[in-house]
Amino acid sequence: MSYVFGIDLGTTYSCISYIDEYGKPVVLKNSDGDHTTPSVVMVESKDNIIVGTEAKRSIEIEPDKTVQFIKRKMGKENDTVTLNGIEYHAPEISSMILKKIVGDANEELRQTGVLKEGERIKDVVITCPAYFGMNERQATKTAGELAGLNVLNIINEPTAAAISYGVSGNDKNETVLVYDLGGGTFDITVMNISGNNISVVCTGGDDQLGGKDWDEALMEYVTSRYEEENGEDLSEDPEAIASLYVEVEAWKKSLTSREKVNISVNGPAGRFREELTREKYEELTSDLLDRTKNLLDDVLATAEKQGYPISKIDKVLLVGGSSRMPQVAAMIERDYHVTPVLSDPDEAVAKGAAIYAGNEKSFNDFVASEASKTGKTVEEIKEQNLVTGELDKKFALSAGGPAGNALKINITNVLSRTYGIEIQGDDGRMHIFNMLMINDKLPATRTEQFYTVANNQSSISIKIHESRSTDSTMEIEGREPLTEIEMRFNNMVPQGTPVVMTTALDNSGILHIIAEEQQGHSKLDTTFQLSNQMTDEEMQSAALRMKSANIE
Repeated sequence: MSYVFGIDLGTTYSCISYIDEYGKPVVLKNSDGDHTTPSVVMVESKDNIIVGTEAKRSIEIEPDKTVQFIKRKMGKENDTVTLNGIEYHAPEISSMILKKIVGDANEELRQTGVLKEGERIKDVVITCPAYFGMNERQATKTAGELAGLNVLNIINEPTAAAISYGVSGNDKNETVLVYDLGGGTFDITVMNISGNNISVVCTGGDDQLGGKDWDEALMEYVTSRYEEENGEDLSEDPEAIASLYVEVEAWKKSLTSREKVNISVNGPAGRFREELTREKYEELTSDLLDRTKNLLDDVLATAEKQGYPISKIDKVLLVGGSSRMPQVAAMIERDYHVTPVLSDPDEAVAKGAAIYAGNEKSFNDFVASEASKTGKTVEEIKEQNLVTGELDKKFALSAGGPAGNALKINITNVLSRTYGIEIQGDDGRMHIFNMLMINDKLPATRTEQFYTVANNQSSISIKIHESRSTDSTMEIEGREPLTEIEMRFNNMVPQGTPVVMTTALDNSGILHIIAEEQQGHSKLDTTFQLSNQMTDEEMQSAALRMKSANIE
């Protein structure tokens, strides 16, 4: 099997896509016949896991067994949930979602004859928000591995959407802004696209803002109106609340195409009915839209500093199901005088990931072929290509590119976070000195000289911090470091001994720390060890649970 797949592991809905025999990206259906699957998990027992629509119906009725929005916990310090008395880490929950959508896709592909008996989906590219830090990206990769997948790459959702919209692979030089309002997260990215080269200019967003918040605003309004009219609090009736959550989402979707909708609620004190207009709904949620506008303004200000003012943005792409709401396009047209493009917002990310996955596989196969011809290793061929670009040109002339396009898609990303180290200032107080800044181009490298602070010092402690700060220095203010690295010296050194330190972040999101003490020339060369990740023991336990569990 030569197929590779793109997966949009979403906060509220997930889907999977591949490139068919005609070179077109196709989103595969789940067992319900839908292209997207709710990212909701219910643990009936440790051996029986329900994922998707059925689990979504149980959110309010059986809250101790059900979880949604797990993506918001990925890579965080407190990433565990307890379901039916069993504690799970966020990557394990996400792996259940992946296993469900991949399992359903396997079944569809077998039924259509694309997969033969014994074949299954293995090689995938998974997407994540552009503002995800290293911990979140590693947690996403871990989820894929626990689901039994070979994760070829983790790419940013806005970049995948841009690829799906076909903005790469042509001769144009365009600057594109992607406004991605999903069910649980909000992401903005400005990128410059020249042919097959995609260069991210800057990015921003909020992992605690999405369509769910619009649902909650409408939910609060309806329950308040019910209590006003009937004198009863709906929250005391779990079944009524569970039913209402489903209705609220349906009303929100209806108002994207209709000017008004009739709402009806059955509760313990009887029925409540009211006509809800789009105007009223937009009034109820205007503060949420304003939050996206404020974040958008921040990103545009950063883009302008880098030579990309709003006047130079050629296209605004709307991505994510919640970007369908008319208030989004209206705000962008009114405040920025740009008509945004809305096309395939639910599936664009998965399709773009599939196109990228196919492109990467074709290029890697081509590199392997070239390596076998020359006797060099694949790594040597790729390193040489970084300097000469000859391999890219050869590949462009070959017939091996996906979807009829043999140009290799080259993506240049920026840092989604700022990385700093704790140092002692002249006043004797500790603060954070930021080495690599948010929106710096990747790969990013910076070298600075620091000094020991005591006589007969035998080591230094290098504490790494991650933030979204744009300041060169920060107060610690109770911030916890991502990790701490101990650098031991060969001999004790006096106060004021220089230590030259280099911090480097590569395209894969791996942070390297290189340091040398300048008196005895003690050296440190280490790869950043991520915190907030599952231990080997936890991984083994999760893998065993995943292997024995029936996931429907």
